[in-house]
Amino acid sequence: MKENQSEKSSEIDQEDRTILVEFAEKFSFFLPPEAAVKIPGLMLTMCIAAIALYTGAQLAYVTPLIVAMGIGILLRNAFILLPAYKAGITYSIRTVLRFAVALLGARITFAQIGGLGWEGIVLATGPLLITLFMTIWFGRLLKCDHSQTLLIATGTSICGASAIMTAGAVTQAKEDNVVVAISSITVFGTILMLLYPAVHNMGFLHLTAKEYGVWSGSSIHEVAQVIAAAFGGGEESGEIGTIIKLTRVACLVPFAFAISFMSAKGMIKPGGSEEKGEVKFPLFLFGFLGMVILNSNDFFTVKAIASIETVDMFLLTMAMGAMGLETDFKRLLHIGYKPLVLSIFATCTISTTSLCLIYLLY
Repeated sequence: MKENQSEKSSEIDQEDRTILVEFAEKFSFFLPPEAAVKIPGLMLTMCIAAIALYTGAQLAYVTPLIVAMGIGILLRNAFILLPAYKAGITYSIRTVLRFAVALLGARITFAQIGGLGWEGIVLATGPLLITLFMTIWFGRLLKCDHSQTLLIATGTSICGASAIMTAGAVTQAKEDNVVVAISSITVFGTILMLLYPAVHNMGFLHLTAKEYGVWSGSSIHEVAQVIAAAFGGGEESGEIGTIIKLTRVACLVPFAFAISFMSAKGMIKPGGSEEKGEVKFPLFLFGFLGMVILNSNDFFTVKAIASIETVDMFLLTMAMGAMGLETDFKRLLHIGYKPLVLSIFATCTISTTSLCLIYLLY
């Protein structure tokens, strides 16, 4: 009996292995366990990035970032991903993405940031505040879970998963609520990422490259999604979209202090988790700022900037592929209609508010 069970388990182990996993294990022998476990997932996202960069270069209106996201979504929802890939995929979404965003500072100078003017600051923060309060109000109207409402409102208005995890840690939110919020943000942010370039290229909104970049940066949820959509309108819109989005990300710091204060005063109810998490601020912003300072002072040569941009595009494409691999559309079918309706409301609010402010101010 025991022999039969061991034979079955060995068969299952063989089935749970892929060529990529076996290939990765050959390189993990000299690495510590915590690093070796990430190799299969990292190699998978690197393969997706390589394919996306080649394919995206052949297409007129689709960037490699969007191609990578599409490949990742296809793999996640059409096939079964082995657990061996999980650690590397997570590392690509978090660490690789943040490093890539920091490198984006090499594209930008303070002169460009100053060129946005007061209108740019209003467009970065205005839709954020309106969406945050409107979503909380609508969540109460729907009688949604308080913690879930706050997480969806935060993720939509500020910076996606980073904001959700920060708010979840401060308010001790349940893991299920965090997963629901991140899934909603990923799915609806992806829809905007794919929709915006298509709508812009049709031309009926009559947005300039600058205005399109502002619209993307002020209304799409995740940093990587903004970059993919904004650069779909060209270099100018991509750079402006990045600046606007990172201005929104910077708002996470005062927001975290605010909800920490409100939570301590009992103004926000605990989310139900017994464990108290650590608040993690977006430290990659300091890396981004450092690169902007260096670039503004002509520290990099033209050749160096070109090399940084090449590396950065590959890392961003890896992160987008990983984000696609984490986009499970089946999750939304099991969360109930209230969080789904709330996410749709929040997404439509920030998109339309941003667009209306652009028409008003420009």
